[in-house]
Amino acid sequence: MKIFAPYFILSLLFLNIVSAQTTRIRITGTVITKNGVKVSANLKFTSLADSSFVKTVSTNQEGNYLLENFPAGKFVVIVNAVGYKTVQETFASLPGKASIDLSFNLETEAKELESVVIAGRKPLIERRNDKTVMNVENSIVSTGNTALEILAKMPGVSVNQDGIISVKGKSGVNVLIDGKSTYLSAEQLATRLRSLNGNEIKAIELITNPSSRYDAEGNAGILNIKLKKNTNYGTNGNINLGFGYGKNAKSDAGISINHRDKNLNIFGSFANNNNKASENLDILRIAKGDNQDTYFHQYNTQVRFTHNNNYKAGIDYFINEKNTLGFLTTGYFNNGHDLSNGGTAIGSSFTKVDSSIIADNPAKNKYRNQAYNLNYKSVIDTLGQEFAIDLDYVQYHSEENTLYQNFFFDQNGLTFKSPAIFRNATPSFIKIKAAKIDYTLPLNASTKLDMGLKSSWVSTDNDFQFKNLVGTDWKNDIKRSNHFIYDENINAAYASLKHEFKSTNIEVGLRMEQTNSKGNSINDNKIVNRSYFDFFPSFSLNQTLNPNHEIGFSYSRRIDRPDYKSLNPFVYFVDLYTFSQGNSFLNPQYTNVFQLSYDYKKALNISLGYNITNNLIMDVLLPGNGQKTLYQTVQNLDKQYAYDLTIGYPTTITKFWSMDNTFTSTYNQIKTTNLGDGVYDRKKVNFMINSSHTFILSPSAAAELSGEYLSSQIYGTYAIKPYYGIDLGLKKSFFDKKLNVKLAANDILNSRKARISSALSGLEYNLTQKQETRVYRLTLNYIFGSSSLKGTRDRKTSVTDEEGRIK
Repeated sequence: MKIFAPYFILSLLFLNIVSAQTTRIRITGTVITKNGVKVSANLKFTSLADSSFVKTVSTNQEGNYLLENFPAGKFVVIVNAVGYKTVQETFASLPGKASIDLSFNLETEAKELESVVIAGRKPLIERRNDKTVMNVENSIVSTGNTALEILAKMPGVSVNQDGIISVKGKSGVNVLIDGKSTYLSAEQLATRLRSLNGNEIKAIELITNPSSRYDAEGNAGILNIKLKKNTNYGTNGNINLGFGYGKNAKSDAGISINHRDKNLNIFGSFANNNNKASENLDILRIAKGDNQDTYFHQYNTQVRFTHNNNYKAGIDYFINEKNTLGFLTTGYFNNGHDLSNGGTAIGSSFTKVDSSIIADNPAKNKYRNQAYNLNYKSVIDTLGQEFAIDLDYVQYHSEENTLYQNFFFDQNGLTFKSPAIFRNATPSFIKIKAAKIDYTLPLNASTKLDMGLKSSWVSTDNDFQFKNLVGTDWKNDIKRSNHFIYDENINAAYASLKHEFKSTNIEVGLRMEQTNSKGNSINDNKIVNRSYFDFFPSFSLNQTLNPNHEIGFSYSRRIDRPDYKSLNPFVYFVDLYTFSQGNSFLNPQYTNVFQLSYDYKKALNISLGYNITNNLIMDVLLPGNGQKTLYQTVQNLDKQYAYDLTIGYPTTITKFWSMDNTFTSTYNQIKTTNLGDGVYDRKKVNFMINSSHTFILSPSAAAELSGEYLSSQIYGTYAIKPYYGIDLGLKKSFFDKKLNVKLAANDILNSRKARISSALSGLEYNLTQKQETRVYRLTLNYIFGSSSLKGTRDRKTSVTDEEGRIK
């Protein structure tokens, strides 16, 4: 605990702060329906005397809102929410009263369709000034899907066949789960998100230009996956059970339980899913030679069996109305194995085969994660002065073992040399310790100062063991084995000042981060030490022109450090002619992000962005020695210029049919002098269309249709062909909506597949990768227990950023 001692000392100093400010009024409240359903609403406060604008505020996902330092006087509040009747009330805030509870019960805006009464519901997509929210719990087609599959349905977000996530064409996105970093590499993050079932997810937030309060990691912004929480007094919970079938069977099940009284909240959940999925890979490649070209046809069929288990348990102790102490533990234990069979045909043309290799490459894997969080929050006074501290400890352990069996045949199908049989084991251990302090100080009724400190310590140990079968014995191959140890310490401090004028909000922030790292490739005797100090300014301005029109501008400087796996220089084989390799000498990339936005009636939203990235970290696919092999690695490229335009608009077609459409267009240009044979300069305009349609069939039944289309695009050295898919879902509720039954069909056209060719001159290949995407799912959800509503705490721990780089 020595590393955390300074934070405890600082906490004692903060807790002894005595406010000398004039007492002002604190307004809190909840917006719900008469049946206790939480509502996302906008509240506008104006002066009763002259109707002048005072403040606006939006509720959070739990229907709660908070206003600090509200002035004294008489006011009018107007509450607006999609699908509900507008509420207008008059109230008085008196100087002698420190706090006011101003809650509202909304009535649904009932619409008659023949003999059916339809009630308003929270929209699937919500667009706000600083973020876009996808309410996953309202989505029918997302039922039974994994978190990774659901992310691919979010406007502006795309996920390739390897699970790499990009936002508006940029891959540098920081993925959080309940505000916590995942500390995973792209590959490990994909594994984690594949094990997280959509039935556990409440909403996904996309923050494209975060403030200085957040870690500076992520040039494409932040994706925060918010898991479901039970907010009711008493004992309550829900049970999920699901089945799916595509080419193979799938199942999932889960339970969550919550008990809450005045001083104590105890909660826990467990989820399991079992998945058998297939994938086909086909590569046609031409290797240029001095006298004759060599043609390769590489093909592979993989069947992956996964057994995933996720759990969460915690306790919040409400010491009094101002102080809360909490403990949280989360984790998962996942196992799986792969059956992989394929081959490579080699010849002077694709139809004339001189020799071939048949490969059988079975694999086993195991992943373990355990995280602990201790947190404390204090509301120091009624002015809104708050203090919070988080202490975290996280450990990961993964093991991947693959056996490669390669058999060689001539053009007549006869064996012409001994088989090449080898295996590799890749055990990986990661430990993370982190601590952070956040402090909020209202300076007056319209100005607030946020400050904070954070430190994290990360240690990774990767031991790549390569062995050849010689006779009947396994012999260690020292040249192909590698032991890589990486240690990193990041210390950060931030300050953010926010001021609200009559119709203008301005926030200015600065974050400072000091990084110390050491990468040690033991077998190669290579040590890379780095120490650097960076400043990350941020600025945002929102201007309300009138109740229907609002504009905004934001700027921030971001960093993306190499993930831990990319720094590991070991070689990982796909087959004898295809492999990947890390790069110990990667440098961080830096991005300046500008964004301009326009909002009309809280519905139509248009944003225009411009990014410029230096030292771009990019996956590249290059020819190996003699052009016979193909390998993937990670490099720093000189610059990337990116422009993006996003238009989002929800609309109602008829009384029972509503839809939300998002159009995203990007222009990306990558310029570098150090890729392949030298200069590389590629640019491309592409676009993405997301459309979701909701059909209210009755008060207890609904249908949903959604789809996306991605035009051709350039991603690094990859030229990607168009991609599209359509999903359909039905939902029926029983027993006063306690039992919900959902039936969904994903990728009903079976069209989602990756088709990639080379964007690098002199390299010729065509790759097709098709996963099992057309899946039919049936999911049942039963809610039990008390329904007495009470808001829960929203918690963000200190390891949010570091976990996102465990890949």
